[in-house]
Order: sequence, then structure tokens, then C-alpha cells
Amino acid sequence: MLTSLRHRLQSWNRKRLERHRAAREASGAQPATLGVLGIMKNEAFNIDEWVQHYLSVGAGKIFLIDNGSTDDTVRKAQNWVARGVVELVEYPERYRQRQHYWTAFNQLKIAQKCQWLVVADLDEFWFCPSGKPMPDQLKEFRDIDVIYGNWRMFGSNGHITHPASLRQGFTLREPHLHTHRYRKYICRTKVVKNQHSLGIHAVTGARSERTVSDNELFHLNHYPIQSLEYFQKVKMTRGDATKSSNDLVRNMAYFQHYDADCSQEDRLLADLVASGKIA
Repeated sequence: MLTSLRHRLQSWNRKRLERHRAAREASGAQPATLGVLGIMKNEAFNIDEWVQHYLSVGAGKIFLIDNGSTDDTVRKAQNWVARGVVELVEYPERYRQRQHYWTAFNQLKIAQKCQWLVVADLDEFWFCPSGKPMPDQLKEFRDIDVIYGNWRMFGSNGHITHPASLRQGFTLREPHLHTHRYRKYICRTKVVKNQHSLGIHAVTGARSERTVSDNELFHLNHYPIQSLEYFQKVKMTRGDATKSSNDLVRNMAYFQHYDADCSQEDRLLADLVASGKIA
């Protein structure tokens, strides 16, 4: 009799949990495992590929901040908004990248919509070299709140005009990982407590014992110069997102400096795209 009662209680509890789960999913309350937050200006060359990339590696929602674009960036972003995969805000005030992150985090209620967050510029492409979706890989980090990754810095591959695919067109990079000073991160949204938490290169206030660096299970490809056409039309003209003193830093000497060290072939992401494992 006790066994029968226990089975009935277990069955009742299981059905109750299933009803609650179905109700959460129906209401949209179940958060996407992974969200991506980016700020952009004049990224019409690459925005479609960037959005498609993060959808393909498993992002459930993409949050974009337009910082005063004067090209087709916003129009292209609106196409993704209409499909329900992008949420877009426009904050044109200059030199406030970190403040804009925090404003968007609150305005778009990001913490309620995703458990993990990638903060990435539109020349930064996170992915799993195994081809596994990022949310699947993140399941292995149950006791971790912040995962840091170092840039793999890619050059121009000699491209004068911009290639149809950034990820397949640029395959030469620096042989080493970039300095830890400019690392980027994936973090649990629950650790973002205030404006100071959500930095450009670091999360402030996270517990050290729940913080790791991982450049093996996650790769971060950074394409800081791209084609000569892109660099001259976009990077050299749009100014900096953080401070006015950096507005003129991106000149031809900058281009040549980053391009010179990019001698190592790295086709990992290009081949994943070509194989269809990443769209």
C-alpha cells in the first residue's frame, strides 16, 4: 500500500512539473540559454554574417546597440528584428560603450531572457572548435560564472575588396593568443549586478573561484582590420566607441602593424562554415 501511494505521489509530482514546464515555455518565461550583446556602428558589411553566426552556434537571442550608424546597418538589423531573433536599441551618444551596455542590459531585460551572455563586437566570433553548439558546451561549466577567452587575431589575407564571407575570407592570424589584457568573456547574467559589473574586457565582482579561462573548448576569432576596403571605409572613419582620444588611432600604420604578424594559417572556423556545421 505504501509503495502504491509513493508511486501515485511520484506520478502526480512528475505531471505537476511537466505542467509548470509547459506553462513556462508557452508564456515565453523560459530563458534562452545563451544571449549575445553587441554594440555597432556602420557594420553593414558584416552584420548579417555576424547575426547568422551567433544563431548558428546556439544563441537564443541577440541584443544589438546601434551607436549612430550612417550606412545600412540599422535597416539590415531591422530585418532580423522582424524575424524575432534580434532586439535593437539605438543609443547614438558617443564614447559611452560601457554605459550603453548597462542601459541595454536593463532596458531589454537581458537577465530575464538568458542565463549566459556573450558580450562581443561585430568583428568578434566565438565558437566551439568541436562544432558543438555553445549552449551544449556551457553545460560542462555548472560551477562556473565567468569564462574568459583570448583573441585569435586575424589579418587581411591581402584582400583589397571585402570578401563575401568574413569567416571564410580571412584565415591568416597571429601565431600566438593575444594579450590577456584584452580578453573577452562569457558570463552568467546573474553575476551582472550593476554598471561596473559589465565591462568591455572583464566582469567585475564575480567570484574568483567561479571564474576560468578556456581557449580550448571555446575559440574567439577577432578580425580587427579585415579588407583594405572595410578598414578605410569603416574603421578609419567611424571613430572610437570608448573615448575621443582613440578616434584617430586606426590609421594605415595600425593596419600594417596588425597585418604584419598574421602568418599562421587557421582555417578552423572557415572549414566549419564550409562543412555546414556552422551556418
